[in-house]
Amino acid sequence: MTTAWMFPGQGSQRPAMADSLGAAPELFSVARDVLPFDLEPACTTDPRPTWTTRHLQPAMFIVCVAAAQALEARDQRPDALVGHSLGELAALVAAGALDFEDGLVLVAARGRAMDTAARREPGGMAAVLGLDLEAIAGICAEIGGVWPANLNSPGQIAISGRDDSLAQAAERCRSAGAGRVVRLEVPIAAHSPLMAPAADEVRAVLDTIELQPLDCPLYSVVDARPHTDPSEIRELLIEGIVSPVRFWEAVQAAHADGAGRFIEVGPGTVLSGLVRRTLTTMGGVELASVSSDEDADRVAGVVGAVASGGRP
Repeated sequence: MTTAWMFPGQGSQRPAMADSLGAAPELFSVARDVLPFDLEPACTTDPRPTWTTRHLQPAMFIVCVAAAQALEARDQRPDALVGHSLGELAALVAAGALDFEDGLVLVAARGRAMDTAARREPGGMAAVLGLDLEAIAGICAEIGGVWPANLNSPGQIAISGRDDSLAQAAERCRSAGAGRVVRLEVPIAAHSPLMAPAADEVRAVLDTIELQPLDCPLYSVVDARPHTDPSEIRELLIEGIVSPVRFWEAVQAAHADGAGRFIEVGPGTVLSGLVRRTLTTMGGVELASVSSDEDADRVAGVVGAVASGGRP
Protein backbone atom coordinates (compact mmCIF):
# COMPACT_ATOMS: atom_id res chain seq x y z
CA MET A 1 0.00 0.00 0.00
CA THR A 2 1.33 3.44 -0.91
CA THR A 3 0.52 6.76 0.74
CA ALA A 4 -0.89 9.88 -0.92
CA TRP A 5 -0.75 13.22 0.84
CA MET A 6 -3.64 15.58 0.04
CA PHE A 7 -3.42 19.35 0.50
CA PRO A 8 -6.62 21.40 0.91
CA GLY A 9 -7.25 24.79 -0.63
CA GLN A 10 -9.39 27.86 -0.09
CA GLY A 11 -12.49 26.94 1.89
CA SER A 12 -10.84 24.63 4.45
CA GLN A 13 -9.64 27.47 6.69
CA ARG A 14 -10.67 27.67 10.33
CA PRO A 15 -9.80 29.81 13.37
CA ALA A 16 -6.46 29.05 15.08
CA MET A 17 -5.57 26.67 12.25
CA ALA A 18 -1.81 26.98 12.91
CA ASP A 19 -1.94 27.01 16.69
CA SER A 20 -0.92 23.36 17.20
CA LEU A 21 1.80 23.13 14.56
CA GLY A 22 5.31 23.54 15.95
CA ALA A 23 6.79 24.39 12.55
CA ALA A 24 4.39 27.28 11.96
CA PRO A 25 6.09 30.11 13.94
CA GLU A 26 9.32 29.86 11.95
CA LEU A 27 7.39 29.78 8.67
CA PHE A 28 5.40 32.86 9.67
CA SER A 29 8.68 34.58 10.57
CA VAL A 30 10.01 33.89 7.08
CA ALA A 31 6.73 35.07 5.59
CA ARG A 32 6.99 38.43 7.37
CA ASP A 33 10.17 39.11 5.40
CA VAL A 34 8.54 38.17 2.09
CA LEU A 35 4.94 39.40 2.37
CA PRO A 36 3.68 42.93 3.09
CA PHE A 37 1.45 41.65 5.92
CA ASP A 38 1.69 39.44 9.01
CA LEU A 39 -0.57 36.37 8.84
CA GLU A 40 0.34 34.77 12.16
CA PRO A 41 -2.31 36.46 14.39
CA ALA A 42 -5.14 35.51 12.01
CA CYS A 43 -3.96 31.88 12.01
CA THR A 44 -3.34 31.54 15.75
CA THR A 45 -5.06 34.01 18.10
CA ASP A 46 -7.91 35.67 16.20
CA PRO A 47 -11.14 33.76 17.05
CA ARG A 48 -13.02 35.20 14.05
CA PRO A 49 -10.57 36.06 11.29
CA THR A 50 -11.97 37.88 8.27
CA TRP A 51 -10.27 36.65 5.14
CA THR A 52 -9.76 38.17 1.74
CA THR A 53 -8.49 35.98 -1.08
CA ARG A 54 -5.14 37.76 -1.17
CA HIS A 55 -4.55 36.98 2.53
CA LEU A 56 -6.20 33.58 2.79
CA GLN A 57 -4.26 31.88 0.02
CA PRO A 58 -0.78 32.50 1.53
CA ALA A 59 -2.15 31.68 4.98
CA MET A 60 -3.43 28.28 3.83
CA PHE A 61 -0.15 27.65 2.02
CA ILE A 62 1.89 28.31 5.18
CA VAL A 63 -0.31 26.15 7.39
CA CYS A 64 -0.27 23.24 4.93
CA VAL A 65 3.53 23.41 4.62
CA ALA A 66 3.77 23.44 8.44
CA ALA A 67 1.59 20.31 8.62
CA ALA A 68 3.77 18.59 6.01
CA GLN A 69 6.89 19.50 7.99
CA ALA A 70 5.31 17.93 11.09
CA LEU A 71 5.06 14.65 9.19
CA GLU A 72 8.54 14.96 7.71
CA ALA A 73 10.00 15.54 11.19
CA ARG A 74 8.60 12.12 12.08
CA ASP A 75 10.27 10.44 9.09
CA GLN A 76 7.11 10.34 6.99
CA ARG A 77 7.21 10.88 3.23
CA PRO A 78 4.49 10.59 0.57
CA ASP A 79 4.50 8.25 -2.41
CA ALA A 80 2.07 10.50 -4.28
CA LEU A 81 0.49 13.92 -3.92
CA VAL A 82 -2.88 15.51 -4.67
CA GLY A 83 -3.63 19.18 -4.10
CA HIS A 84 -7.07 20.73 -4.24
CA SER A 85 -6.47 23.87 -6.33
CA LEU A 86 -4.32 26.13 -4.13
CA GLY A 87 -3.19 23.01 -2.26
CA GLU A 88 -1.00 22.06 -5.22
CA LEU A 89 1.50 24.75 -4.25
CA ALA A 90 2.05 23.29 -0.78
CA ALA A 91 2.23 19.84 -2.41
CA LEU A 92 5.08 21.08 -4.61
CA VAL A 93 7.01 22.21 -1.54
CA ALA A 94 6.49 18.77 0.01
CA ALA A 95 7.74 17.20 -3.22
CA GLY A 96 10.96 19.23 -3.16
CA ALA A 97 10.00 21.02 -6.36
CA LEU A 98 9.32 24.49 -4.97
CA ASP A 99 11.33 26.48 -2.44
CA PHE A 100 9.15 27.76 0.44
CA GLU A 101 10.07 31.42 -0.09
CA ASP A 102 9.47 31.16 -3.82
CA GLY A 103 6.16 29.49 -2.99
CA LEU A 104 5.22 32.48 -0.83
CA VAL A 105 5.94 34.86 -3.69
CA LEU A 106 3.90 32.73 -6.08
CA VAL A 107 0.92 32.17 -3.79
CA ALA A 108 0.81 35.85 -2.85
CA ALA A 109 0.73 36.77 -6.54
CA ARG A 110 -1.98 34.18 -7.14
CA GLY A 111 -4.19 35.43 -4.33
CA ARG A 112 -3.70 39.05 -5.33
CA ALA A 113 -4.38 38.39 -9.00
CA MET A 114 -7.53 36.35 -8.32
CA ASP A 115 -8.81 39.00 -5.92
CA THR A 116 -8.25 41.71 -8.54
CA ALA A 117 -9.97 39.64 -11.23
CA ALA A 118 -12.94 39.16 -8.91
CA ARG A 119 -13.26 42.91 -8.42
CA ARG A 120 -13.45 43.32 -12.19
CA GLU A 121 -15.91 40.44 -12.62
CA PRO A 122 -17.83 39.98 -9.34
CA GLY A 123 -19.03 36.46 -8.73
CA GLY A 124 -18.84 33.46 -6.47
CA MET A 125 -19.40 29.74 -6.12
CA ALA A 126 -22.14 27.34 -5.01
CA ALA A 127 -22.04 23.66 -4.11
CA VAL A 128 -24.59 21.42 -5.83
CA LEU A 129 -25.34 18.18 -4.00
CA GLY A 130 -27.05 15.17 -5.50
CA LEU A 131 -27.05 16.11 -9.19
CA ASP A 132 -24.75 14.56 -11.77
CA LEU A 133 -22.12 16.45 -13.75
CA GLU A 134 -23.88 16.08 -17.10
CA ALA A 135 -27.05 17.72 -15.80
CA ILE A 136 -25.14 20.52 -14.09
CA ALA A 137 -22.99 21.20 -17.16
CA GLY A 138 -26.10 21.37 -19.34
CA ILE A 139 -27.77 23.88 -17.04
CA CYS A 140 -24.65 26.05 -16.91
CA ALA A 141 -24.29 26.01 -20.70
CA GLU A 142 -27.90 27.08 -21.20
CA ILE A 143 -27.65 29.99 -18.75
CA GLY A 144 -24.16 31.25 -19.61
CA GLY A 145 -21.79 33.06 -17.31
CA VAL A 146 -21.56 30.07 -14.94
CA TRP A 147 -19.51 26.87 -15.17
CA PRO A 148 -18.85 23.58 -13.31
CA ALA A 149 -15.75 24.41 -11.26
CA ASN A 150 -14.94 21.91 -8.51
CA LEU A 151 -15.63 18.25 -9.30
CA ASN A 152 -15.19 17.26 -5.67
CA SER A 153 -16.94 13.89 -5.57
CA PRO A 154 -19.58 12.21 -7.74
CA GLY A 155 -22.31 13.69 -5.52
CA GLN A 156 -20.80 17.12 -4.87
CA ILE A 157 -19.95 19.60 -7.63
CA ALA A 158 -19.33 23.31 -7.20
CA ILE A 159 -20.34 25.80 -9.86
CA SER A 160 -18.69 29.17 -10.37
CA GLY A 161 -19.68 32.34 -12.17
CA ARG A 162 -21.23 35.78 -12.14
CA ASP A 163 -23.67 36.42 -9.30
CA ASP A 164 -26.82 36.67 -11.43
CA SER A 165 -25.94 33.59 -13.49
CA LEU A 166 -25.02 31.69 -10.33
CA ALA A 167 -28.41 32.44 -8.79
CA GLN A 168 -30.24 31.28 -11.93
CA ALA A 169 -28.19 28.09 -12.12
CA ALA A 170 -28.81 27.34 -8.46
CA GLU A 171 -32.56 27.57 -8.96
CA ARG A 172 -32.44 25.43 -12.09
CA CYS A 173 -30.35 22.79 -10.29
CA ARG A 174 -32.90 22.64 -7.49
CA SER A 175 -35.70 22.21 -10.01
CA ALA A 176 -33.70 19.45 -11.76
CA GLY A 177 -33.55 17.42 -8.56
CA ALA A 178 -30.48 18.56 -6.63
CA GLY A 179 -30.71 17.63 -2.97
CA ARG A 180 -29.18 20.94 -1.91
CA VAL A 181 -27.56 23.97 -3.48
CA VAL A 182 -25.44 26.00 -1.07
CA ARG A 183 -23.76 29.33 -1.79
CA LEU A 184 -20.13 29.04 -0.67
CA GLU A 185 -18.19 31.64 1.31
CA VAL A 186 -15.80 32.09 -1.61
CA PRO A 187 -15.91 35.68 -2.91
CA ILE A 188 -14.50 34.87 -6.36
CA ALA A 189 -15.60 32.94 -9.43
CA ALA A 190 -12.67 30.55 -9.10
CA HIS A 191 -11.80 28.00 -11.79
CA SER A 192 -13.81 29.75 -14.44
CA PRO A 193 -12.94 31.79 -17.55
CA LEU A 194 -13.52 34.93 -15.46
CA MET A 195 -10.11 34.26 -13.88
CA ALA A 196 -8.22 34.55 -17.21
CA PRO A 197 -6.59 37.90 -16.27
CA ALA A 198 -5.33 36.32 -13.05
CA ALA A 199 -3.79 33.42 -14.98
CA ASP A 200 -1.81 35.88 -17.10
CA GLU A 201 -0.50 37.69 -14.02
CA VAL A 202 0.49 34.47 -12.27
CA ARG A 203 2.30 33.22 -15.37
CA ALA A 204 4.51 36.32 -15.33
CA VAL A 205 5.54 35.59 -11.74
CA LEU A 206 5.93 31.85 -12.28
CA ASP A 207 8.31 32.55 -15.15
CA THR A 208 10.74 34.03 -12.59
CA ILE A 209 10.66 30.98 -10.30
CA GLU A 210 12.63 27.79 -10.67
CA LEU A 211 10.87 24.45 -10.23
CA GLN A 212 12.81 21.23 -9.58
CA PRO A 213 11.77 17.70 -10.61
CA LEU A 214 9.34 16.25 -8.09
CA ASP A 215 10.40 13.54 -5.62
CA CYS A 216 7.08 11.78 -6.19
CA PRO A 217 4.21 12.29 -8.65
CA LEU A 218 1.64 15.02 -8.28
CA TYR A 219 -1.75 13.91 -9.55
CA SER A 220 -2.86 17.14 -11.15
CA VAL A 221 -6.47 18.16 -10.67
CA VAL A 222 -6.37 19.70 -14.16
CA ASP A 223 -5.94 16.44 -16.08
CA ALA A 224 -6.10 13.79 -13.29
CA ARG A 225 -2.73 12.39 -14.35
CA PRO A 226 0.57 11.98 -12.45
CA HIS A 227 3.36 14.46 -13.18
CA THR A 228 6.97 14.92 -12.06
CA ASP A 229 8.26 17.15 -14.90
CA PRO A 230 8.58 20.84 -13.88
CA SER A 231 7.72 22.10 -17.36
CA GLU A 232 4.44 20.19 -17.31
CA ILE A 233 3.69 21.39 -13.79
CA ARG A 234 4.20 25.03 -14.85
CA GLU A 235 1.53 24.83 -17.51
CA LEU A 236 -0.87 22.95 -15.26
CA LEU A 237 -0.56 25.54 -12.49
CA ILE A 238 -1.62 28.27 -14.91
CA GLU A 239 -4.33 26.24 -16.59
CA GLY A 240 -5.72 25.29 -13.18
CA ILE A 241 -6.68 28.88 -12.43
CA VAL A 242 -9.33 28.85 -15.17
CA SER A 243 -10.08 25.10 -15.43
CA PRO A 244 -12.32 22.85 -13.31
CA VAL A 245 -10.75 21.09 -10.33
CA ARG A 246 -11.05 17.38 -11.21
CA PHE A 247 -10.40 16.26 -7.66
CA TRP A 248 -12.35 13.02 -7.61
CA GLU A 249 -10.73 11.86 -10.84
CA ALA A 250 -7.25 12.62 -9.48
CA VAL A 251 -8.05 10.60 -6.36
CA GLN A 252 -9.34 7.71 -8.43
CA ALA A 253 -6.18 7.79 -10.57
CA ALA A 254 -3.91 7.75 -7.52
CA HIS A 255 -5.89 4.89 -6.04
CA ALA A 256 -5.73 2.93 -9.30
CA ASP A 257 -1.94 3.33 -9.19
CA GLY A 258 -1.75 1.81 -5.72
CA ALA A 259 -2.51 4.56 -3.20
CA GLY A 260 -4.48 2.97 -0.39
CA ARG A 261 -3.74 5.48 2.36
CA PHE A 262 -4.80 9.11 1.92
CA ILE A 263 -3.55 11.65 4.48
CA GLU A 264 -5.05 15.14 4.49
CA VAL A 265 -2.22 17.56 5.29
CA GLY A 266 -3.60 20.85 6.54
CA PRO A 267 -6.64 22.22 8.37
CA GLY A 268 -9.90 20.33 8.45
CA THR A 269 -11.12 17.05 7.00
CA VAL A 270 -12.98 18.26 3.91
CA LEU A 271 -10.85 16.29 1.47
CA SER A 272 -11.06 13.13 3.58
CA GLY A 273 -14.83 13.26 3.34
CA LEU A 274 -14.64 13.69 -0.43
CA VAL A 275 -12.29 10.71 -0.76
CA ARG A 276 -14.60 8.61 1.42
CA ARG A 277 -17.50 9.37 -0.91
CA THR A 278 -15.42 8.97 -4.07
CA LEU A 279 -13.94 5.60 -3.12
CA THR A 280 -16.99 4.35 -1.23
CA THR A 281 -17.02 1.03 -3.09
CA MET A 282 -13.29 0.44 -2.72
CA GLY A 283 -12.13 -1.79 0.12
CA GLY A 284 -9.02 -1.24 2.20
CA VAL A 285 -8.76 2.54 1.87
CA GLU A 286 -7.28 4.25 4.93
CA LEU A 287 -7.92 7.93 5.73
CA ALA A 288 -6.14 10.25 8.15
CA SER A 289 -5.70 13.98 8.66
CA VAL A 290 -2.87 16.07 10.09
CA SER A 291 -3.52 19.60 11.35
CA SER A 292 -1.43 19.42 14.54
CA ASP A 293 1.77 17.89 15.87
CA GLU A 294 -0.37 15.46 17.86
CA ASP A 295 -2.03 14.30 14.63
CA ALA A 296 1.41 13.81 13.07
CA ASP A 297 2.48 11.67 16.05
CA ARG A 298 -0.62 9.53 15.68
CA VAL A 299 -0.24 9.08 11.91
CA ALA A 300 3.46 8.26 12.22
CA GLY A 301 2.63 5.64 14.84
CA VAL A 302 -0.03 4.01 12.71
CA VAL A 303 2.10 4.01 9.56
CA GLY A 304 5.09 2.67 11.45
CA ALA A 305 3.08 -0.14 13.01
CA VAL A 306 1.62 -1.18 9.66
CA ALA A 307 5.05 -1.05 7.99
CA SER A 308 6.51 -3.33 10.66
CA GLY A 309 3.65 -5.78 10.34
CA GLY A 310 2.15 -4.92 13.72
CA ARG A 311 -1.23 -3.60 14.69
CA PRO A 312 -1.73 0.17 14.88
